[in-house]
Amino acid sequence: MFLITGCIFLSAGMFMVIKGRKKNKLLEKYEQENRSSDGSIQFDSIQLSRTHGANKNLYRVIIIMGFFTGLFGLILMGYGLNIFIYPV
Repeated sequence: MFLITGCIFLSAGMFMVIKGRKKNKLLEKYEQENRSSDGSIQFDSIQLSRTHGANKNLYRVIIIMGFFTGLFGLILMGYGLNIFIYPV
């Protein structure tokens, strides 16, 4: 039971990390394409600037939560394989 649950958590964590990194790369690409000569990023409105910042923080949180979800899945898989038992 622990092995199946661990595999599900591990795959969900990997999905979250991969998806978050892809979205973060798209935001970084937008930043590179819209950077002015003084290094600031140009947006059409203040609302787009706020949305961009919120999305960047959201995907950062998704990446971190995906990492810990995958780590929890690995721990569950370890219990399923009896790695964490104390030898008697």
